[in-house]
Amino acid sequence: MEKTEKVFPEETRLLMASLNFMRRITGIADQAVSEFDKQPDLRATMDLFCRNRDLVHFSIVCTVNGGYPETKILSRVALENFMLIRFFNLKPSLAKDWFSDPEVFREKWPPKEIRKAVFAEIPKRIHNYSSFYWLLCDYSHPSFKGWIELMKKKENGIYIRWHPEFNSDYASECIGLICWITLQSTTGYMRAFKKWLTPGLVLEADKLMPKIFEMVTRHFEVRIYDKRKMID
Repeated sequence: MEKTEKVFPEETRLLMASLNFMRRITGIADQAVSEFDKQPDLRATMDLFCRNRDLVHFSIVCTVNGGYPETKILSRVALENFMLIRFFNLKPSLAKDWFSDPEVFREKWPPKEIRKAVFAEIPKRIHNYSSFYWLLCDYSHPSFKGWIELMKKKENGIYIRWHPEFNSDYASECIGLICWITLQSTTGYMRAFKKWLTPGLVLEADKLMPKIFEMVTRHFEVRIYDKRKMID
């Protein structure tokens, strides 16, 4: 943790500031509770956003303590959550089916179809998101690629580290990844609850979101995708 904070002081402060902002804006959902029955997409978005807020919290804990593969496992779940947030931004009426008949919803709208629907307006980016999705699956469905961060090479062979160790390259990847998840999730949540946003929260978001975006462009270097086509 000390090494992470020493090498990435600005980044670690921003991660905590972003998490605290996610916690604060969760409260605006209280003002919209009376609308949940008429607009189940609001309740779904709140649910998904709160899940990602907690996943961001534990991703930060993992990253600053050298748990880089674990951060990517958590991020894979967060990726699917914010895909649904964006999906309900576009198709709010389908949130009712998500609550009332989840099995039918899952059959009709598997992750692949949700990705297609979410990115229908930017088809050239679908491949990039899909590739990135499967890259994260290498961590949640263990493969050699997914576990390579745990390995160290020595003269007499390769061994699995028995405790987390600081690695600036992997830490940078995870910082960018967490910022990306935070940016996407928060943007989708604020889009759904814009009616209840206070001027103060909007002003704070206007100051914070560009800083998070800058961290994404600086650190989001997880392998095999074009980051410029994954940020909108």
